[in-house]
Amino acid sequence: MKNRIYYFTGTGNSLRTAMKIAEKMGETELISMKADPESVPATDCDTIGFVYPVYHWTVPEPVINFVKKLKINRNAYFFAVANPSFICGFACERMAKLLHKKGADLNYGSFVNSVANYVIVYPPFPPAKLMVPLMEKKTDRIAEEIAQRKERPYPRAGRMVRARFQKFMGPYLELQQYADQPFTVSDECIGCGLCSRVCPCNNIKITDGKPSFQHHCANCMACVTSCPKRAIGYEITKGDRELLNASNSKTGLVKIMGLPAKRKLYRNPYITVQDLTKEKFEL
Repeated sequence: MKNRIYYFTGTGNSLRTAMKIAEKMGETELISMKADPESVPATDCDTIGFVYPVYHWTVPEPVINFVKKLKINRNAYFFAVANPSFICGFACERMAKLLHKKGADLNYGSFVNSVANYVIVYPPFPPAKLMVPLMEKKTDRIAEEIAQRKERPYPRAGRMVRARFQKFMGPYLELQQYADQPFTVSDECIGCGLCSRVCPCNNIKITDGKPSFQHHCANCMACVTSCPKRAIGYEITKGDRELLNASNSKTGLVKIMGLPAKRKLYRNPYITVQDLTKEKFEL
């Protein structure tokens, strides 16, 4: 029996979740969704899993694009585990629809609430020392069920999320094309290229020894939290006209986004920066 988990991670929560599930399943291959989906097909896999964070109450766009292109064994056992901060929303529901279009069913769906790490808006919360143990315990329970190939109906968005999704999150989803424009690079940058290697969207190229952003960013915070010199910042200025004009009154939060120099950063304590650079694990 061949097992495979595809994961998308910025600061390690989803990678940690995937690792713990893989350890319980045994002999499982983990593949980062930064890989080209056509190069890592799952047509010969008996168990296929997807582990990913929740952005804007739904599946991150890079995950959607990856799954759409991925070739699968439609008769496999499929599971999805989402890592929201608080609201899972459409994260499992959307994955089920993606698989359904491929002729497959989502046999098991669940979520693990994680430390919120959108540090260009707020400090990480709840505190990792409180939240991480809870994450570990719930992941253990989920991993045991998946190892037994149990069936579990996937969580669906509640009435509040359905009623307010488009109004609250629609404008921010439209702004993703401008998401990396306010990134800054200070003179502390040593040109090590680590930001490029940890980026799960392949959005960063090193040009003349400095990172340059290619405008398909998911705002996962991998580059910010992995930089050894904390040289990458985020600042909305009057000069960022495209972002500010596009945000208008519907997305007032954009106008206060930024990354103070002393703001605390977060990476899952069980995951190293080197782990984030890898595209494959075998457990």
